[in-house]
Amino acid sequence: MFLLRVSLGFLFVVMGLGYLLDPKAILRLNAFMRETIFKDSRVLLNGKRIGSYLIVIGFILLALAYTTPVR
Repeated sequence: MFLLRVSLGFLFVVMGLGYLLDPKAILRLNAFMRETIFKDSRVLLNGKRIGSYLIVIGFILLALAYTTPVR
């Protein structure tokens, strides 16, 4: 959990610096993600499969969080 918090914090700091220092880089990243991962055809053709994968992963993460002891 510590590693997740540190990596997300680092990611947010880098993205914040990107917005402040080079906004065009954020636009290029957004265009890249739109072209490769978030294609409309992929979502329309494989929507049920993607949704079921996300539900399974979500339940696994919830089960892992439930079984992890709180310190």
